[in-house]
Amino acid sequence: MKIVVAGGTGTVGRHVADVVRERGHTAVVLSRATGTDLVSGKGMARALEEANAVIDVTSVKTQSAKASVAFFSTVTRNLLNAGRAAGVHHHVALSIVGSNLAPYGYYAGKAAQEHLISNGNVPWTMLRATQFHEFAQQIFRRFTVGPIHVIPVMKCQPVAAREVAERLVTLAEG
Repeated sequence: MKIVVAGGTGTVGRHVADVVRERGHTAVVLSRATGTDLVSGKGMARALEEANAVIDVTSVKTQSAKASVAFFSTVTRNLLNAGRAAGVHHHVALSIVGSNLAPYGYYAGKAAQEHLISNGNVPWTMLRATQFHEFAQQIFRRFTVGPIHVIPVMKCQPVAAREVAERLVTLAEG
C-alpha cells in the first residue's frame, strides 16, 4: 500500500511513517522539506498519486480558535480535494477525545476538521486519542515565565504516541 502521512514529521507523524514502513508499505511524508505545502496545497496532487490512504496527523501550535480553524479547515479541504482527485480510498484522521464537547481555542480547529471530514466525499475513519506522554513536556515548556513553570491543574490519562501511530496505520490498512 501507498500511505500518505500528512504531518509526518511531528510528534505522532514520525511514528506513523515508521510503522507504515515497518509493515512493508510505502510511506509518503507530506512536508515542506519534501516539496509539499499543506496550507497552499503545493505539491499535494503529485504526492497523492496512486495513494491508497491518507493519514492526517497535522497540528498547529496555537491556542487561538481563529488560527486553529483557519489552519485545520484549509489543510483538511486541501487533503480531501487532492485525495478525491487522486482516488484515495481512505482518509484517516487523528483528533482528540472530548474536543467536540469543548470547541474552543485549538479544539475549535479540530471540530472544524472533524466536520469537514465527516461531511466529505472520501471514505474516512476518525481516531480520537487522549493527550500523549509528550504533552507534559509541551505544557512545561509553553507556560514558562522566567524561572517559573506554571502547570495547570488537570486530569490526564496520556497515551504513547507510538501506540496511537500503530492504531492509525491499522485503521488505514482496513
